[in-house]
Amino acid sequence: MKVPSSSLAGLRRTVAELCKEVHRAGLTIGGSGNVSVRSGRYVAVSPSGFRLSDVRPRHVPIVDVEGREVLGTTKPTSELLMHLSLYREVGDGVVIHTHSPYLTALVHSGNRPPETEDLRRSVGEIVWVEYQPPGSERLAEAVAKVARKPMVAALERHGGLVVADRPEAALRLAEALEEAARLAVLRPHP
Repeated sequence: MKVPSSSLAGLRRTVAELCKEVHRAGLTIGGSGNVSVRSGRYVAVSPSGFRLSDVRPRHVPIVDVEGREVLGTTKPTSELLMHLSLYREVGDGVVIHTHSPYLTALVHSGNRPPETEDLRRSVGEIVWVEYQPPGSERLAEAVAKVARKPMVAALERHGGLVVADRPEAALRLAEALEEAARLAVLRPHP
């Protein structure tokens, strides 16, 4: 998968494929999590009310960088504000927001995932974002303050967030974040 030119059909296909990959990797449960791709002035984003495994290109809404509807009949994810705030800071790229099992358990207990060697090499550090209500402007503002590309973030009492240039890179970072959380949850405690 690569971020296509600004072809709207290509953006929709990329988001639908990435939704399936995120689901296959076990990074979402039920209808949780969301994905977006920005190319130029357009952002294709996963639809609200769908399991990521069920998203098809025709379901993927497209908005402009201000959030105005451009194409599609489905409603964008409830986390659209967060996605748009990130793109205002980092430009074109890919955002994946996960509710993966181990990371979600870890951040709901107030703990941060450890910075594994893989993540240190890729992004330097895992950004911790203090709790803000999901879907809120406060959450969008909080992630915009720490935005960079690439980025891996743990959202307190919420889930994970990654930003990268390409879908493959974003997926790899999301998987590495979940693995770091898995190691933290499963490690023996003294």
